[in-house]
Amino acid sequence: MTIRIGVDTGGTFTDVVLYDDETGEIHTTKTPSTPPEFDRGVLNGIDKILEITDTDGERTSYLSHGTTVGTNAVLESEIPDLGLITNSGLRDVLEIGDQTRPELYNLQADKPPGLIPRKHRFGVEGRLNADGDVVDELDEDDVRDAVTELEDEGVDSVVVSMLFSYLNDEHERRIGEIIETETDLDYALSSAVYPETREYDRTVTTVLNEAVKITIQDYLGRLDAGIEERGIDVPLNVMHSGGGIFGTEQATDFALRTVLSGPAAGAVACQDVSVNEGFSNAIGLDMGGTSADVSIVEDGSIVRSTEGEINDLPINTPLVDISTVGAGGGSIAWIDNGGGLRVGPKSAGADPGPICYGRGGTEPTVTDANLILKRIDPDAFLDGDMQPAMERARDLFEDKIAEPLGLSIEEAALDVLRVANAKMAREIRRVTIERGRDPADYTLVPFGGAGPLQAPSVAQNMDMDSILLPRTPGVLSARGLLLADVRMDESQAYTGKEIEAGNVREEFSSLEGDLLSRFAEQGFEETEVELTHQLDLRYSGQAYELTVSLPGEADSRENLEAGIDRFHEQHRELYGYAMPEEPVELVTLRLTGTVSTEKITDEVSIEERDPVKSSRDVYFEEPGFVETPVVDRAALLIGETLEGPAIIEESGCTSIIPPETTATVTERGNLQIQL
Repeated sequence: MTIRIGVDTGGTFTDVVLYDDETGEIHTTKTPSTPPEFDRGVLNGIDKILEITDTDGERTSYLSHGTTVGTNAVLESEIPDLGLITNSGLRDVLEIGDQTRPELYNLQADKPPGLIPRKHRFGVEGRLNADGDVVDELDEDDVRDAVTELEDEGVDSVVVSMLFSYLNDEHERRIGEIIETETDLDYALSSAVYPETREYDRTVTTVLNEAVKITIQDYLGRLDAGIEERGIDVPLNVMHSGGGIFGTEQATDFALRTVLSGPAAGAVACQDVSVNEGFSNAIGLDMGGTSADVSIVEDGSIVRSTEGEINDLPINTPLVDISTVGAGGGSIAWIDNGGGLRVGPKSAGADPGPICYGRGGTEPTVTDANLILKRIDPDAFLDGDMQPAMERARDLFEDKIAEPLGLSIEEAALDVLRVANAKMAREIRRVTIERGRDPADYTLVPFGGAGPLQAPSVAQNMDMDSILLPRTPGVLSARGLLLADVRMDESQAYTGKEIEAGNVREEFSSLEGDLLSRFAEQGFEETEVELTHQLDLRYSGQAYELTVSLPGEADSRENLEAGIDRFHEQHRELYGYAMPEEPVELVTLRLTGTVSTEKITDEVSIEERDPVKSSRDVYFEEPGFVETPVVDRAALLIGETLEGPAIIEESGCTSIIPPETTATVTERGNLQIQL
């Protein structure tokens, strides 16, 4: 008689899913997020779902959380006072960066922030060569002088990032020992956080990890205390960017991996829904209040990456390949200096939110546009817990958008939706067509509070004819938190010159020891962990690599050759050519460990009643306002088919079926929409 709870914090709302192990029932709710103290919103959501279900918190056997705290810390440049110790002559690496420019033809473009003030960055004598051999011995007096000055400056922690430390961490470890024995300062070694090539990426990743670590440690501490007060006596699991969960200790040590935590949970749920319905290729469109996140499921697996970017800064960590665009329900519509209509990237957020929320918002948003077109019932916000300000929304929308454009208020609202939908379609195009994928081969899976309303138009923009609308789409990311496996990753730059099976096996053995010890810290036996081996490969002379999976362990030349063959195939798919006769270099070894969790297996529950509960005039592109049935999704029968137009309402989300479109309820209770 236990329950499992998943809580996903978004920029506007915090979504909660409760699964009852005894009955197999799923219960959901939403509560406003509470920036900057997001833990209050999480605890409010837990309180609300326990109250709704009349459940005691002591029944909780599993608690998982997707958080935006790490993402916000980077986006808002909430960098604590840090110091940097690196090689002499490299103290400015954070500002010099690499050859990447934000705008190729703009010589005055703003560069990414330097993260650490120059007075807190120190270069010390001591150097390794490109083979990891010591060329100049570490000058420990230099190190002590730098450490003393940083301690006097009152920094919170020191980042140590030395050239080629991914091959030999001798100097970094010695600097760490000096910091530890002679000061009370915390420190982070790049060779422990990100032991891979490229000193700028490695330094930035280590700095961001330490910055987020300080923020996330405080946040999780408050959250743990609040959970304990509610009688919940289970460890908190945290979703990470790689699409798996780990414990709070791991989340603190590898804090940067909590960036994109919520969207990764959405990708996990998208994979579960699409694969179980027989769609091995799917595009997830997670549209919340602040942004829209696009993920890809290909051949039944989530597409992942080992490098990303946030706030124009590289984040080199295992992550679900998610592309984000500033087009959410709370994205603000505005007129630029040329008289053109724009939507986002600025959002009204949770406070004050869209005008219609009645919390003092003054900027028209996508949600306001949907309300004006009567696609959303103004009395349905948060199941009636929020009082809308409809008239004020219409007045401000007319003043700020419709009149400047010379349009009626309905035409202006429709144009706002068109712009938002075009932005999302462009982002889908970027991760499909521009990467050799045909979007027509994929099914669109929309979710989030706003995704199902916009999905038909987005799909039509991309010539996609199939949409799979999951159950409880408004809280699908929170549901993904109850579907994710325990997943952790390790990586290490390859130190050998040639790709030799013996060397590769030996280095993987070292990685396996480190990874299995991390699982042991969380109470898992070695036999429970499934290992996946990957290689970063490139043609000799190339600057960047492709990651390929080995068909088994790296214990034979045959498996390595199979990995190299996959590299050639992947290179041809992405770039249109391959060079199998050219030598291939191995740059990085990657190891992933997975422990399967018990999945939720909820039954479809249908309330026997007429699904059409009312009707209202809804504005469509053609012919304008049309009397449209409003359907209660909970009353739709398996196999039932709906003819558009129709509005489908359920807790936390509204969906739209346009004219000349059909939707069929699948055996699993999802809606398959055929455009």
